[in-house]
Amino acid sequence: MYVKVNGAHGGPMIVVMQATLLVLAGGDSRRMGRTKAWLEVGETTLLRWVVDRLAPAFSEVVVSFAEPEQVHEHLPYRLVFDRKPSAGPLAGLEAGIGAAKNDVTFAIACDMPYVTREIAEMAVAASAGCDAAIPRIDGRLEPTCAAYRRTALARITAALDAGRFKASDLAAQLDVAWLEGLDAHMFRSLNGPDDYERFRHELSRGDN
Repeated sequence: MYVKVNGAHGGPMIVVMQATLLVLAGGDSRRMGRTKAWLEVGETTLLRWVVDRLAPAFSEVVVSFAEPEQVHEHLPYRLVFDRKPSAGPLAGLEAGIGAAKNDVTFAIACDMPYVTREIAEMAVAASAGCDAAIPRIDGRLEPTCAAYRRTALARITAALDAGRFKASDLAAQLDVAWLEGLDAHMFRSLNGPDDYERFRHELSRGDN
């Protein structure tokens, strides 16, 4: 993992990884009933909140959507769109990793706001020497909160072209470093309105 350190004007030292942050924002949000990326979080949106939380550790930010029609406002990030329609997060991974300027990409679904910068840094570091570093929580894989090297791209494209759209199945095709023993709380997703309201309540109490 290559890093550079900035500590301007005596402020706190920030370690910036030579890695790309990829936020996956192309989900159809059926259970939520509205597009998750644009959910209100304070005075911003869920998408921007997740980016702001993690981006200081990365040298590049990319956001993937399924199609341009999902973009409801101007965003100050690089945007990419799925090559394969209706193919789920695997298509977003393909678009983002293919567009990334760095060899390592940390992908995070926009509905996973509890993930910390420390988890992202851990995944990027663990991906050295393999195709990916993926958390495994109580036996459950978290492929939409994982670090991928460019070596994974050909396998992702092959899976999409073969109609294998499950991101969790991709792991069997990759050389993976498994991240285990992590706090399951941090990998919770905002799947429906109750999850969203719980997150907003926790945020108002300063729990994140």
